[in-house]
Amino acid sequence: MDVLVVGAAGMLGTDLVAELEGRGHRTIATDIKELDITDSSSVANVALNHYHARWCVNCAAYTAVDKAEGEPQKAAELNTIGASFLARACSIGKLKLLHLSTDFVFDGTSRKPYDPDDPTEPLGVYGSTKRDGEEAVRTALPTALIVRTSWLFGANGPSFPRTMIRAYEAGRHLKVVNDQVGCPTYTADLAKVLVDLMEKDPFPGIYHSVGPEVMSWHRLATLALESWTGKTIDIEAIKTDAYPTPAKRPAYSVLDTSKTLDVGVTKMRPIREALDDFCKRIRDSGKPL
Repeated sequence: MDVLVVGAAGMLGTDLVAELEGRGHRTIATDIKELDITDSSSVANVALNHYHARWCVNCAAYTAVDKAEGEPQKAAELNTIGASFLARACSIGKLKLLHLSTDFVFDGTSRKPYDPDDPTEPLGVYGSTKRDGEEAVRTALPTALIVRTSWLFGANGPSFPRTMIRAYEAGRHLKVVNDQVGCPTYTADLAKVLVDLMEKDPFPGIYHSVGPEVMSWHRLATLALESWTGKTIDIEAIKTDAYPTPAKRPAYSVLDTSKTLDVGVTKMRPIREALDDFCKRIRDSGKPL
């Protein structure tokens, strides 16, 4: 099938294009230079120029969580308005849409994994604009698939594990919060799930897809450095209050993936295997950290 990938140059987009092409699908890979989803006239061309595509996947997003607190309009333009433009264009062009969203639509007060149908209550601008984007997509295109994910890391972009590795290599004293809990998700494995969903074409709605293990940022940092160095590195554990940020983070953002797994998608690898592959790809790339 032909798949239009929006935000194809990003961390997830590059892995998604590779996975699609590895399975024999044809991709129309676009990034902001080719398709700016905040520009209604640019997005309108989707319906005219890519009517032959079966799917459109929206990987484009404003993801600077802290920066969004001071740039709410910029975040909304990409995460809400742009998502709405794209959904309308897909409706006109008869393209199926898979839209990516986030665990930040929840406030983190739950004591059990969040179900796709649980009420949303974002804590900050980023989460609010992504939640509003979900609603805009469903209004414009009720047949869309919305996939929420969390704590992404991949070999082709900035991520928390890469930041930890860079800080370690720079000889910095490492301090990481241990009271925020979620599910780290490797973009190469998420890409497999997304392609599975497109191939299986399940009932429209919201799905959750995250890595299979629940942990704190401190645990993730420890595992990332173990994969990078082959040894255990001492990292100071701190509380969120000791590391204030402009945007509040959900303390618990574990997502229930049973609805997605019931579709029959590829199960993601354990975190250690994912991190080993992540580190190998970084080393093999020969690019600076």
